[in-house]
Amino acid sequence: MSSSWIGQIENALSTGEVVAIARDYIAMWSPEEIASLPSPVRPGRVRDESDITDLHDRLVEAYRTTRATGDALATLQRLTGFMARASIRIAELGGSARQEIEDDAPSYPRKALAPRG
Repeated sequence: MSSSWIGQIENALSTGEVVAIARDYIAMWSPEEIASLPSPVRPGRVRDESDITDLHDRLVEAYRTTRATGDALATLQRLTGFMARASIRIAELGGSARQEIEDDAPSYPRKALAPRG
């Protein structure tokens, strides 16, 4: 996995940018590389951030249970690492947007709950 791909992910300003970068990254893979992946984790269409997080979850499970070695393992590791970074960046971008909404929301005093007796 090239550091330039990771740099692009880290510099993405929106989840849409992350999705576009992930699409470009997957498009660079050869048919042979894709074929060496376990079938449940061969990337299909990446339409939105949920496709990335879903693929990341499947990759982690495949990596956890794989018996692959050599090039097949290296290929699985490369894609898993990239999708992990993409998923983290999506969470960061989504989290910051949620935080801005929460920061702008009016605050009300919270009532203490009375103990049940």
